[in-house]
Amino acid sequence: MAKRCIGIDIGTSHLRAVQVARTPDGFLLEKEFGMQTRRSTDSPVEILRALPGKREFDRHADIVVSLPYHAMFFAATETDAAGLQALRAGEVSILKDDFPIPGQDILVQVCSTRTLPGGDHFVQVAATSIASLEEELRVFHEARMPPAAIDTSVTALRAAVGHNHPEIAEGAALILYVDESALNLTVLEDGDILMVRNIPMHLRGISSDDSLVEQVAATVEGEVEITWRKTFGANPDAEMKIYLACARETAEPLAAAIQEKVEGQLVVVNPYAGVQVLPGVEADFPIFVAEGLALRALSADQTDQVDFLGVYNRRMRPRWSVGRQVAVCAALLAATGVVWFAGLLIQLSFLEKEYDGVKQEIESVFRTTLPEEKNVVNPLVQLQQKLDAFQQESELFGPFQPGRLSALATLDRLSANTPAQGNLVLDDILVAADSVRVMGSCDSFATLSHWQHRLEEMRVFDVVHTQNQKKDAQTGKVHFTLSLSSARTEP
Repeated sequence: MAKRCIGIDIGTSHLRAVQVARTPDGFLLEKEFGMQTRRSTDSPVEILRALPGKREFDRHADIVVSLPYHAMFFAATETDAAGLQALRAGEVSILKDDFPIPGQDILVQVCSTRTLPGGDHFVQVAATSIASLEEELRVFHEARMPPAAIDTSVTALRAAVGHNHPEIAEGAALILYVDESALNLTVLEDGDILMVRNIPMHLRGISSDDSLVEQVAATVEGEVEITWRKTFGANPDAEMKIYLACARETAEPLAAAIQEKVEGQLVVVNPYAGVQVLPGVEADFPIFVAEGLALRALSADQTDQVDFLGVYNRRMRPRWSVGRQVAVCAALLAATGVVWFAGLLIQLSFLEKEYDGVKQEIESVFRTTLPEEKNVVNPLVQLQQKLDAFQQESELFGPFQPGRLSALATLDRLSANTPAQGNLVLDDILVAADSVRVMGSCDSFATLSHWQHRLEEMRVFDVVHTQNQKKDAQTGKVHFTLSLSSARTEP
């Protein structure tokens, strides 16, 4: 299956496209399209959308585009191998002062290199701004035709001329490209680009205006001499080769006018000399740039690839890549989780050490407090049991419980309130936590009743209850059992 590519040349007032297929027999030019875009209603977006539809261009073919001449700047420099690698990687510090673009907005690509006798490299570099490239991308994205690469018009033109006229790869030569808005001069030596000059001119209607043809010829005469002398340090001679690339209807009168003024061999470039062409495809507009874009993209042995889109994506990826941001967030989240889990492990280890220390301290206190306990199972539980038992015992013998009478205080209150008459004798007293039981005897029931009233009036005991009252028939003594419920005193 043939591999296809669409080269699209967008200028200030034109849009040109060609579709080229690579076949076993060579390159086949299958389709071409060109349109002027001078009017405000000539929308490049709408024109591009019509290519795969109305114009029947292949929807699946790769699209390669070029930046217009006015958006491109060229500079030459000599550098070592490290500097060449830096330029290929998009480093602009070497040439940042050679372009009318702020340093942070420059995108650079190496167009051509040649090794010098001393081992250094002569490098021709093309540059554009991020804003210019983004404007180009906006048009293609709105047209839903994202490009696979963005090349330069100069390298595309060199590829088109070199493929159709391969003899240009030997010796010195100059490519003169005449478009409706500019003259472009590219000086080559053995196929390597040595100098690029772009001269803005208003050339619309040149094919029907003899005076404009003469004006262009005169301009070319001066500019070719300046360019050749600046490049090679000598004036042009009869051996100089000039390859003229322009519209078919302009080629003949312009070539004749230039040949009269400029010494050298003038060759009118034929864009169909090295490619096969389907019947009826030959265009009446310059297809050199569009053709060169497609040929460069389809050339298997391409070694001087220029792709501003690639360097742009590498520059902008850290800012725009959602996938990268998600990956960074995931990595940060994972790192946070690892740190958090490690913190938990450290805290757990610290708490375990603290717990072991507390256990040892509890056991030490337990053995110091209760040395008689030889079997230590659960020090806290055993110590609590000892405390409960001690508290129960202490309640009977001392005022360890706030607001409650002790056993001695209860005996004192009973003795102090025993009536002097009536021979009241207390035989047995049982003092519990909240109750007192008294057994005794007296001379009469009246004495017992009197004492009971006295105890109630004291408000020391809540309940006074007399049980088992009986009178001994032989002695006449009244025996009784008195139950008292001790009341809580105010603190």
